[in-house]
Amino acid sequence: MKNEAENIARCLESIKSISDEIIVVDTGSTDNTVEIAKSYGARIYFYEWDNNFSNARNFALEKATGDWIIFLDADEYFEENTPKELKNVLKHMVYNKDYDAILCKMYNIEGSESKIISESPTIRVFRGKSGIRYSGSIHEQPLKNGNKLRIAHINDVSLIIYHTGYSYSLQPQKYSRNLELLNKRIEDNKIDNLTYYYMSGSHNQLGNAEEAIRYALLALKEPTFDKTIVAYQPYVFLIKNMLHLKDRYTFAEIEKYADEALMQFPKHPEIWYIRALLKKEQLDTPAAIESYLKAIELNKSFDLLMNNNFPSHLEDVYFDLATLSGLIGDQIHELDYYFEVLKINKQNFSALEGLYKIIKNQQPAEIILFLNTIYDRENKEDLKFLNLAMGKLNNITLANYYYDAYNKVNS
Repeated sequence: MKNEAENIARCLESIKSISDEIIVVDTGSTDNTVEIAKSYGARIYFYEWDNNFSNARNFALEKATGDWIIFLDADEYFEENTPKELKNVLKHMVYNKDYDAILCKMYNIEGSESKIISESPTIRVFRGKSGIRYSGSIHEQPLKNGNKLRIAHINDVSLIIYHTGYSYSLQPQKYSRNLELLNKRIEDNKIDNLTYYYMSGSHNQLGNAEEAIRYALLALKEPTFDKTIVAYQPYVFLIKNMLHLKDRYTFAEIEKYADEALMQFPKHPEIWYIRALLKKEQLDTPAAIESYLKAIELNKSFDLLMNNNFPSHLEDVYFDLATLSGLIGDQIHELDYYFEVLKINKQNFSALEGLYKIIKNQQPAEIILFLNTIYDRENKEDLKFLNLAMGKLNNITLANYYYDAYNKVNS
């Protein structure tokens, strides 16, 4: 870790009740990260950064003495009940030597409200003193003597880890950094079954559509890629970027990959999501709505041992559903979907504008009553937003109402 003063206390606080020893490896912090870690009784070791995450992780493993290892990054932390649940699981694993590791669920979260943007199965708990070491300079994974771990998936227990490190605001520099490391792996001919996938994902995040397409196609050709937890994702990168460059690709070409993806991953919400994007571009409104709703339904009961980034798209999905419902004259569902958008992001002006156009002929008191189901009358940010929004929508009566309400709360 390096310069993680903002995160390290939360991380260590979440694991202290279950830890017999805490080991922290620092790669050159200039803030008070180390001092904070020491306050939790951590043993501190310093490692000179060599652009290889596995090397740094393995250095930490060499210092550990426990029978089981919990391996968290500074920007990760256990959900409140996870330590207790994990302690019970480990008690049952003492005499069970069939497994090397225990599967956890990682939620990537964004913003002050900790909105979940994606989820994935992850290995963060494994046996110590067992020959397990990390492999790969980036997106490293633990292996035992070079082989995959035997992983215990505990169905009736939730072992949850939250991760803040891939917040949208931090993505550009991280993906640029990742590309440098991945290109080095390709130059050194150290390509594994995930290298092209990570290249495609990084280019996708940085808006490099052609490169995202190129590497997505290469990823799908990797012999063992279909066994990974991200096997579906190149189709997402591929189809989204082909649609972005739709002047270069025919709908028939894109549909071929969409059908292929649906055949392989019929229960994954992101596959139905990209199908909806395609149908929307084809102006097939009923099929687009059907696909979006199928994605939402599958997301609610998602239990595949795969990544799932669909939660990050929910705001856009509901907005599209509102727009598409409006196109076919279904005003009831249009209103419902705008409402869902605002439940996710109260400050989405476009959704509020769409909703307002449907209810604007109601009496001001009725509009206020309806908006009170979304917005907090005692929240300054909510009132300020509504004041400005109603001004833009030329409803002076409501703009003045929310202006007065804001001043009252602010006094």
